[in-house]
Amino acid sequence: MTVVKRPLLRPGDGIDSQEFTEPVKLLQRIMIKLKLLPISQPINGRFDSALEKAVKVFQMQNDLKMTGIVGAETWAAIDSKLGLNQGSPTPSPSPSPSPSPQPLDRYPVLKKGDGIDYPELAEAVKVLQRLLIEARIFPQDEIADGKFGNNTEGGVKRFQSLNGLVVDGIVGRDTWSALVSGPVTIYEPERASPVSQFDVSRIVDSIPYPDIRVYARDSVPLILAACLDHGVTDLGQIAYVLATAEHESHLGKWMTELASGWAYEWRSDLGNIYAGDGPRYKGRGFVQITGRSNYRYWAGRLGMDLIGNPELAANQEIAADLLVLGMRDGSYTGHSLNDHILGSRRDFVNARRIVNWLDRAEHIAAIAREFLRVLR
Repeated sequence: MTVVKRPLLRPGDGIDSQEFTEPVKLLQRIMIKLKLLPISQPINGRFDSALEKAVKVFQMQNDLKMTGIVGAETWAAIDSKLGLNQGSPTPSPSPSPSPSPQPLDRYPVLKKGDGIDYPELAEAVKVLQRLLIEARIFPQDEIADGKFGNNTEGGVKRFQSLNGLVVDGIVGRDTWSALVSGPVTIYEPERASPVSQFDVSRIVDSIPYPDIRVYARDSVPLILAACLDHGVTDLGQIAYVLATAEHESHLGKWMTELASGWAYEWRSDLGNIYAGDGPRYKGRGFVQITGRSNYRYWAGRLGMDLIGNPELAANQEIAADLLVLGMRDGSYTGHSLNDHILGSRRDFVNARRIVNWLDRAEHIAAIAREFLRVLR
């Protein structure tokens, strides 16, 4: 890697101003190389919260002040880590190469869950993973385990982005063709939807409000699928996710906050520091995320431009991921699903702390208990 002039970089660079887009892209690539950002991280030139956290971890590891700002000392530590200011680094032994992937007669369309929910596709997933290793998306010592999980999906998206393909994480004709450098014959494998384990009609019919049931017919399957996609399989947790979505947005009836959003104008605690941020970043989604800082966080987390296109947060598929990931990981208040609900422990009242402390806690707990009853 060639040493280049490095400017001072701060969180927000490349987002609020485009001047430092290319240096931020370089920094993102370096953090991926150092395994401080996932391989799926978009190289978008935006110094977002994910990159800031990676920089702080690097600074901590190298006994620097954890400022999140990349100045001369941090750049010097990066160069040292990469061997750029120490002459020619001693070459490390080459890892044993992964076995070359064997070509397939027909290539199945693959997506997350294949090889896990559908073991019959494991061999095809292994071929995919080995091709991603050959393409240097994954390191040479990566294990091709035949399981299409989050890591493989991230690798596919990275490959698609680098090759000008639609970045959807699904391996169809174009992605297979780019991986094998030639035309392929594909087929769509038969899959039973994991959501089919639930009686969606029974869940929807249990909702006592006809106006909510209209929207629930579309939103409940999406939320259930997001739960399963992101490893939320505890029935108590799924029940509380559904209850939260019902309370916050009536399961899709109100995907955009009804108020104008001007009440949030100049709310620096929400990151609203520019004129018009209040209405632009008002509440959207099943949990009504609000404020520029929250939109910026989820933009980095999901790898999409929610700052430039905040209305994407009201898209139900995207909103389902926001809902489930935020509650699973404690992204909203620091409280997570596992903190209050797991197995026989079902504290549906205090679980309200996951999203909005104890506001309407008893009311939402009652909704969750009813959802749990029909989920069983």
